[in-house]
Amino acid sequence: MKRTISRAFRSLLLSCALLAASMLGGGPAFAETHVQPSGRVTRWVNVRQDPGTGSAIIGRILPGESADLIAVGPGWYEVRLSDGRTGYVSRGWVTRIEEAAVAGAVYRVHLIDVGTGLSVFVEGPGFALLYDAGSNDDNATGARNRVLAYIRHVRPDLTTLDHVILSHPHQDHVALLPDILMIYQVRNVWDSGRDYKNCQYHAFLRVVRDKHIPYHDADTLTGPHVAHVPAAICSGRHEPAEDIIVPHAAHIALGTPVPLGPGASMTFLHADPSPAVRTPNENSLVMALDVGASRVLFMGDAQAGERADPAVAPDPRWTEGKLLDCCLAQLRSDVLIAGHHGSETSSRTRTLDAIGAYLFLVSSGPYKYSGTSLPDKAVIDEFKRRGTVFRTDSDDASCRTAPAKIGPDNDNEPGGCDNVVVTIDAAGHISAAYDRSSD
Repeated sequence: MKRTISRAFRSLLLSCALLAASMLGGGPAFAETHVQPSGRVTRWVNVRQDPGTGSAIIGRILPGESADLIAVGPGWYEVRLSDGRTGYVSRGWVTRIEEAAVAGAVYRVHLIDVGTGLSVFVEGPGFALLYDAGSNDDNATGARNRVLAYIRHVRPDLTTLDHVILSHPHQDHVALLPDILMIYQVRNVWDSGRDYKNCQYHAFLRVVRDKHIPYHDADTLTGPHVAHVPAAICSGRHEPAEDIIVPHAAHIALGTPVPLGPGASMTFLHADPSPAVRTPNENSLVMALDVGASRVLFMGDAQAGERADPAVAPDPRWTEGKLLDCCLAQLRSDVLIAGHHGSETSSRTRTLDAIGAYLFLVSSGPYKYSGTSLPDKAVIDEFKRRGTVFRTDSDDASCRTAPAKIGPDNDNEPGGCDNVVVTIDAAGHISAAYDRSSD
């Protein structure tokens, strides 16, 4: 009887998670109807009686086989096997397959060269999203906005961004976003909810408010998000003190997939709105992007602790330590967008072991963080030991005077030259290359 009650309670929790995902996405929590072993599985995936590694194994799914998807829960899927039995599989070892997905679907992840900062544009069948858009040096706005120029170059037909995600409110992640929100129709904005005194972040919130863009954060369960903004001089203009009040769409549900399009979803693994953390880097929204049979992990500026050799274990009080504690199975990814621009504050060996990626993307530039230029050699060496590395700072010196690049040419800024494009098909085949074209 005790086990029956336990399983019933777990099923109720999974049903609640499914309903929450449906409310977030404006439709079903997942369009996919099956799961199958991911490309990294060589033998089989265990199906367990309950959602936990200590639960009894009741079956296996071999590579090439599939099981019906019943419900989604934190770290686990409830599935139905071909003989009718139901059980649970770890989400880190399987891929959701959508019946309606178009054969030959292709997804592209664009790491945009913004100089010292981060911006990632993702496109796939039926959706487009942007994760961050900021820079500490190449931060011209308006018609000279580097991110806007890049998106217009690769997708001149695009009018809508389904999701804009701001990892955290530092300038090198947010400065170029207000222009993007003004130009495109944006269906959803995702933000930790950390109130931070930053001109660009406040400009970002004002556009969200003024355009009535559905706003999701990890702070507000009910009522609007309120940012208390002091008077400031921003870009030479006096901005008065005000409370920026942004209506709230839905709370960020950690571990619950948000459907994007055929064969694609995103899942937030970390979202902390607290102003009490050691640095706004620790407010970073960590996101896992599932496209086809592959997973891409977006770390933002999440840290493992203070600067240290990669072999040092992550501090359990910092984000990497928390992720290893809460979400081990969900960290498994094929592609890693490196945390904190390849800094020794992030990407510890233990974390990389858990992620298991073989393709590493590093967005960095010449601006010095506390006197240090990133990425750190020790971190890059660790990436190279595990796979292939692509960097946006490959040729920053000559890029400053390049006569042709994406965005403004010969502008004495480092951005626009070393964009990286990762192409992923539905079967999990991944390729990456530099895009050094010009607009």
